[in-house]
Amino acid sequence: MPYILLLTLSSLLLLTGCGSVEPVPHQKLVEYKTIEISCQQTPPKTLHVACTNFLEELATERQLLDEMREIKTDEQEETRYIALADQESLLALKLHADKAALAKECQAQMPTIVKNDDINGAAFCLIFDENHITLDEYKYLKKYAPRFDDNPQFIAFENNYAQDAIKKGLLALNKGDKRTALNAFKLASDANNPEGTYLVGIVYEEKQIKKAISWHKKAVAEGVVLSKVNLARLYLRIKLPAKAKEWYLSAAKDGNALAMYRLFKMDAKSKSTKVREEAVKWLDKSAKLNYPQAQYIYGLQLMKQNKKTEAQNWLEKANANGISDTNLFLGKLYYNQESYTLAYTHLYKAQDKGEANFLLAKMYENGLGIKKNSVMAYRHYKKAHEQDHDNHVADMKRLQKRLTRKDRKAAKYIGKKEAKKAKAHVASCGPLANSKNVKRAKKTINIVGVAVKPLKEANGFIVYGEHEKLYYIIAPEMAAKITPYEYVSLKTKATGKAITISSDAGILQSIYQFRAKAICK
Repeated sequence: MPYILLLTLSSLLLLTGCGSVEPVPHQKLVEYKTIEISCQQTPPKTLHVACTNFLEELATERQLLDEMREIKTDEQEETRYIALADQESLLALKLHADKAALAKECQAQMPTIVKNDDINGAAFCLIFDENHITLDEYKYLKKYAPRFDDNPQFIAFENNYAQDAIKKGLLALNKGDKRTALNAFKLASDANNPEGTYLVGIVYEEKQIKKAISWHKKAVAEGVVLSKVNLARLYLRIKLPAKAKEWYLSAAKDGNALAMYRLFKMDAKSKSTKVREEAVKWLDKSAKLNYPQAQYIYGLQLMKQNKKTEAQNWLEKANANGISDTNLFLGKLYYNQESYTLAYTHLYKAQDKGEANFLLAKMYENGLGIKKNSVMAYRHYKKAHEQDHDNHVADMKRLQKRLTRKDRKAAKYIGKKEAKKAKAHVASCGPLANSKNVKRAKKTINIVGVAVKPLKEANGFIVYGEHEKLYYIIAPEMAAKITPYEYVSLKTKATGKAITISSDAGILQSIYQFRAKAICK
């Protein structure tokens, strides 16, 4: 045989699959493909007859569609085409009904299938999207993991099961029942929920460091970056700072601003200039990711370098993120810039510091940005004196000679106005969190700080308040909307219960839990 002929025949065989062309599938039958294959392979014995009938009807439907495809463009066959179309339409309805009947029968047969340990039968019945599985069926299928990990019904049940377990666990924590909470979180973790794994680690932190480390490592493997921070804290507790630094570094490389700040704190006083410079770089990155404490410290460092414009920018950001210690520094900056209205706003909020009261006294005495008032000036000099800012006895004596009835009346009005404003805020949002009120169950409390979620989909979030105090807010709907390091001011209800975990300093600390009620403005 000539070479060219052999080559032509070989090419034809390759193109035609040994002389046969795979028919183009009909779009109408695509939804039945999985059922067809399953019925041909491993249907439950009780569904064998139903499967056989279904396959016969499917074959007839395919044959009708093939015939219709062949004569569709032939005008002489129009009458025949219409007749076939009528038959196909009726058969299509029958096929759809048979599929629904198979699904319904499978739903009814599943308890028996599970009882008989017919795993192939179970796999067959899981091909019907409209069916659902029960807890007993889930537990049975779970034994064959990961075989069903990609099945839609299995995934849907497992997700809901895990979420319910986490909610029960959080409710138990609200009541101080850590054992019940731990068991619930373990169930969620077994159901492939990373938040459950993370929370198991959290519960173990108080007394069982080895177990806490093991569970947080598992959480890290499941994508929970925040567990790296917890691991660093745990290693600090067992006096392994080098290991702690490794985990902080890993978390920082993943974009965790808190870890970046902790790296700065660990190396800020290093004897090595290179290490200190690297630490400042982490501080800068943390500040740019909106971590308030980093913004505050970075601002102070820039103040020491006399970079007042840059310092003011970072201090303003930290102030907007709830760091009240910035008020004195900003008040002084604005005072020196003669921006007295802004200075007053910040200095008034810093009245617990003598220097703030001294500057407020000067403003009231000289009418800087506010009306002159000798009574208010006297009061602030007195506060500054009592707070050991300086000896202001002479200032107080000087002002005593100037006090008028008009000043006293105006001072009384100012005091009432400020008290009314503070009272209105407390009435609306509750008092700011402090070491006492967080322990009072059902107490309405104002939580202020930046929010961080343990993972993208969580039932709650942590708020980092001033001086790195932590609060745990249980609010699934609110958590879904929180962005990393977002400033929040929340009206909450205290549970009076706390989770005890490792702090950034490597010692135990309590995180009190709250239920979010509303966002405060």
